[in-house]
Amino acid sequence: MPFKNFFGQTPKPQPPEMTGLIKISGCDNPKRCGDVIFVHGLGGHARGTWHPQELRNDDNFWLTWLAQERPDLGIWSFGYKAEPFEWRGSTMPLFDRASNLLEYLQVNDIGKYPIIFITHSMGGLLIKEMLRNAQTFKKTAVIEQTKGIVFLSTPHTGSHLANLVDKIRILARSSISVDELKAHIPQLRQLNEWYRQNVDSLKINTKVYFETKPTQGFLVVDPDSANPAIKDVQPIATDDDHLSITKPTSTNNLVYKGVSQFIKQQLLINLAIVKQSTPKAKENNSSSSMIFENTDGQVPLNSLFYIERPEVEIKCYESILQPGALIRIKAPQKMGKTSLMSRILEYGKQKGYRTVSLNLWSQENLTALKNFLQAFCATLSYELGLEDKIDQFWKRRLSSQVNCTNYLKDYLLKNIDVPLVLGLDDIDKIFPYPEIAQEFFALLRAWHENGKNEEIWQKLRLVIAHSQEVYVSLNVNQSPFNVGLPIEIGEFNVTQIKELVQRHKLNWSDTEIGQLKEMIDGHPYLLRTALYQIATGNLTLEQFLKVAPTDEGLFRGFLHPYLSLLEEDKLLKAAMKKVIESDIPVQLDYTQSFKLRSLGLIKFKENKVQCLCNLYRLYFRERLSE
Repeated sequence: MPFKNFFGQTPKPQPPEMTGLIKISGCDNPKRCGDVIFVHGLGGHARGTWHPQELRNDDNFWLTWLAQERPDLGIWSFGYKAEPFEWRGSTMPLFDRASNLLEYLQVNDIGKYPIIFITHSMGGLLIKEMLRNAQTFKKTAVIEQTKGIVFLSTPHTGSHLANLVDKIRILARSSISVDELKAHIPQLRQLNEWYRQNVDSLKINTKVYFETKPTQGFLVVDPDSANPAIKDVQPIATDDDHLSITKPTSTNNLVYKGVSQFIKQQLLINLAIVKQSTPKAKENNSSSSMIFENTDGQVPLNSLFYIERPEVEIKCYESILQPGALIRIKAPQKMGKTSLMSRILEYGKQKGYRTVSLNLWSQENLTALKNFLQAFCATLSYELGLEDKIDQFWKRRLSSQVNCTNYLKDYLLKNIDVPLVLGLDDIDKIFPYPEIAQEFFALLRAWHENGKNEEIWQKLRLVIAHSQEVYVSLNVNQSPFNVGLPIEIGEFNVTQIKELVQRHKLNWSDTEIGQLKEMIDGHPYLLRTALYQIATGNLTLEQFLKVAPTDEGLFRGFLHPYLSLLEEDKLLKAAMKKVIESDIPVQLDYTQSFKLRSLGLIKFKENKVQCLCNLYRLYFRERLSE
């Protein structure tokens, strides 16, 4: 909405090729994970509006910066005629332009992937009107795929400058686009009310920025008009005027960084690859028709009951795209390591990568280093669909470590033309075999380091997961546990617990949710097991709370191995008894603290620890013998 042209020279007419949906980057990629569409405002331009110098043929602007940062997205800009004065050219009423935009989206197959709209001024009104139009005429694809909208200085209740311009009759007669922006006209109030009432049910996230500096002496869109009044959405002030807010000069700009982060949050956690049920499908499920899953093992990729940890998943999805990546996931047992790893591998698969998940920790493979590494190579060959050529590559005079490295580099990696994402789950199961563990971990570290210099090793992306603290003696320069991206996942927070309760179609009060949390905290496995039994009618919450810490309860099989382990380790047992006998956090020996946390029995409170939940406190208090 660049009003500076009201008071300056007449610009050149907008080139016809800059109208409609303009492809910036990645728009023809069939494996993209989303579309980001920029929509300018009154008198704007599909490219010039977003460029720091308003250049229309220069690629050094934030749409291409986003494209470089996120090559997995389609970046578009919508150009349309919305002139402030009639002498500048004809313009459509907002309703007609909305249907026009919707048609552009449909003919360009927008709606196959999640969508984020970045809008300026009247462009924000256009997107709201387009969505209302889509709802009215049941154009469901665009509505269901719209995950977020960023409003940059959008006059949700109208702009007082439109009133001012309408009065400058000596300049020209204002167009219908200006008339539609007059402050507080009923149509704008009605449109904003529609958006406020529907934004939650449509599952659209909103981000708002507004100007604080005047343009040509006027604040074009004041803070009140820029605020769409959406629950839990706080408008963010910028040091910009109405024009500069769309023109970040670098990737350090507040608006650029905020929009980039918003895109990551909305698209990376809503990836089509996960193929989870759409929110509307979830809402239509009733507890009687809902299919509940076995709560053992990983949560299936298409599960309704997988609870996202966006701050974790976003980091992992970004990292696995990097050459030579190494992600190490650490968490107590049954916290979701395998479920997270499977989603990282699935994300890699959807990017066209080869993915393999290995579990070689059987005693048969752990008899000797040579046997283990040959089993590793043979299994990896099989999973990649390549012939086993171990006999050909295993040279008698070379060490098993060198042979394994050569086999991976000169045969496996050379015979695939895309990156390989290799997942190694429960890797701590080889800790009791120090000779094998030390050498294998040193290999993982060496392969990761090789990726910093050799292109072929950059194909290898590693994801390793473990529960226990690393107590194998490792040279600091040969350990894979102090490099790469460290990920620690723990219990669900209150918001995530509420979400899981709702997905089980249980209409519980905060008090009831608090009772559940007090008994089993936010432990993912314990929560899913309890909610499954309650949602299917096998137990009431009251019955569950009564029997949970007893052998009649759901967790007898889960708790008994812990009891046996504690009874076998006198120091660990003494430490656990100290914890459960205290109502406040206690200080423990460093080693015992981390062993108990690796088991998931305690949680840290600064430098002290306390029992994770009442289930453990009550169960072990009754059973740990003197």
